[in-house]
Amino acid sequence: MAKVSVIIPAYNSEQFIAETLDCLVNQTLKDIEVIIVNDGSTDGTQDIIDDYCEKYSIFKSYIKENGGVSKARNYGLERATGEYVVFLDADDTYTEASLEAFYNTAKKTGSDLVLGRLMNFGKDIVSKHNAFADRLASMESIDTFTKILLWSFLVGNKCYKRERLVESGVRFPEYKYSEEGAFFMSYVYTGAKIAGTMDACMNYRRHTAEEGLSVSQTVNADLARSFSGSLRVIYDKALAAVENAPPEVDREDYIQEVIYKTAYILISQFYRLCWRGDDECMAYCAEEFDRLRSLMTPERFAVMQQTDPDLHLENIFSTKKQIAENPNITVIIRKSDKDMTKLFDSLYSQISPMFEVIVPRSMAEKGLIPKEYLEMVNVRILDDDGYMKKARKAARARWIITFRKPRKLDIRDFRIMFKVKKKLPAIIVNTFFPHILRCIDFLLTKRIVK
Repeated sequence: MAKVSVIIPAYNSEQFIAETLDCLVNQTLKDIEVIIVNDGSTDGTQDIIDDYCEKYSIFKSYIKENGGVSKARNYGLERATGEYVVFLDADDTYTEASLEAFYNTAKKTGSDLVLGRLMNFGKDIVSKHNAFADRLASMESIDTFTKILLWSFLVGNKCYKRERLVESGVRFPEYKYSEEGAFFMSYVYTGAKIAGTMDACMNYRRHTAEEGLSVSQTVNADLARSFSGSLRVIYDKALAAVENAPPEVDREDYIQEVIYKTAYILISQFYRLCWRGDDECMAYCAEEFDRLRSLMTPERFAVMQQTDPDLHLENIFSTKKQIAENPNITVIIRKSDKDMTKLFDSLYSQISPMFEVIVPRSMAEKGLIPKEYLEMVNVRILDDDGYMKKARKAARARWIITFRKPRKLDIRDFRIMFKVKKKLPAIIVNTFFPHILRCIDFLLTKRIVK
């Protein structure tokens, strides 16, 4: 029996899986088994898996019909023999000492679950440790009702005692979104003994649009329903668990945290990415948000309003047309002969989606702006003659952004701008702030309303 079993679901992972498997070959803990479940890949994933199985005895390969990541993980768990088990995606990695740290911490503390650190990394992003995971990893003992557990759902930075996990009956539910959270919290609510370790770290890859967005970076009604289903599992399990919570646990406050977390992710992962979705998704999210709000105390809803000052929470899930007609920011694209693809990709990745875009007709006709963006309901095309004057007059938002040259934006730029201009008097924003922003190639000005 191996000390640790690593379960890897793999679907069309040829671009990254070799890096993932290399990190396991290089682990300081050698007594491991790696169970790779090929979930019906149609690319060269299996060829890479076969190559590693030939070279290294730690790898075991299984092929099944495509059924989704939850089925693949459960399939792997059924075949694992290790004393402990971890779940790693085929595009993520561990630091070299991670499995040894998981194992040693579990044995030393007698824990059923060990939590490690989490590092976000990827193309065009700054590698950064997740603050929630770090706080948990630094704790020697973690109580079942530690609320921060609700903000750290990813399974890759967690190690489970396999025998207890199997006997608990907890398995990954067949949802496409947040199934990891439903699995993790369901196990937590069994009363598992939990510890943290700062010596283990999972590197979580964040994908760009060019690489292919992950599930958590896409938006549609099916995923929204899946997310809601996963979080309802957590809510129901939490309600049952708090019935037996010790007296010092504030039961109402804990349940409010579960509700708040659900509403928060509904906003941050669906509403804020609404331009990638459709009105069916927005309609479902509106219904779900109303349900959650009915469960929230007025005090908790007030906290949410303070957390998201750039959003109109009273009527948040509007249609795209309604958002386009009531933007916080108008983006005016100056006439240019430069390709605008990167700029528009980053515009429609903004986490503050209440904006409109005005573009000159010549750029639209020359194909400098991708057609998919020209078809957005918040894009308006104006004739070139007297373009800038007409664009400023046509702007619906009180705040206007113009770019000196096309460039890729950080996804938080609009939200940061909104916060700054809300805090500063208009005279300061108009007089001084533009000079600062000019240095980074765009200008924020206040529209004169007569």
